[in-house]
Amino acid sequence: MIPDNTFIFNQPVVPRNFDDFETRLRCRLGQDALPTQEGGRHLLYTCPVCQHPWYKAGRREYPRLTPEQLTCLGSALHANYHIPHQLPRALCPICSTIYLGGMFSIEEYSHRKGYCFLWENASPQRIRMLAMVRQGEELTLETMMQTVPGTLTRPMSEVRAVLAWLETCPLPGTILAYTGEHSQQLAHRYPPGSAPRGGGRLWRGYAWNAPCPALGGDVLISLAVALRPQTSWPFLSLRIGWNILARAMRMVL
Repeated sequence: MIPDNTFIFNQPVVPRNFDDFETRLRCRLGQDALPTQEGGRHLLYTCPVCQHPWYKAGRREYPRLTPEQLTCLGSALHANYHIPHQLPRALCPICSTIYLGGMFSIEEYSHRKGYCFLWENASPQRIRMLAMVRQGEELTLETMMQTVPGTLTRPMSEVRAVLAWLETCPLPGTILAYTGEHSQQLAHRYPPGSAPRGGGRLWRGYAWNAPCPALGGDVLISLAVALRPQTSWPFLSLRIGWNILARAMRMVL
């Protein structure tokens, strides 16, 4: 039924410059989401497990904020932290460590093309594992590594669907192993870290194509782990590891 009072249709619900990326991002995240100098953004999140708000500045994370800190951040980012469900949802560092055994983060590729999942073990070994799933015609591994994913804005239901698919997708027939150039390209965006007793690490990984119903078409999948240069990690071991991780992530999101 059309209301008699048409004033509601003239309210500035959608900004006139909504086609601007930064404007859309502010609307989707419910805050200003200011960029940091080293990359990433300043964001307030609500943890879906403990329900506490927490703060992320690029790759630095700050759980269990004091009321004074939360008030200051809410004012600076123009975020309504008093209503937790209005903030974007993401596992806080504490819950991620408790339930997943390490730090877990999600980024998305633009235009709903896919996701990038990063996990870092909380043990002194600091093992890092990375999964990239991206849709695109004639997409190559080199192109995917050069594409920088952004802040997650898609609903968690879509993320869980991709994780469920990653957990159960069949073994591929043809696999592409990382070359030295691939490892270096990936290290520019995600530093592989150093070993506990010194020495650098390298990304070792594999990629293949597969149909992904959760993303509506064929995708390129890349699974990787950061290891010492002399250490090998067979494809099957990496695949099983991500089967377990994807299931654990899906259960807590």
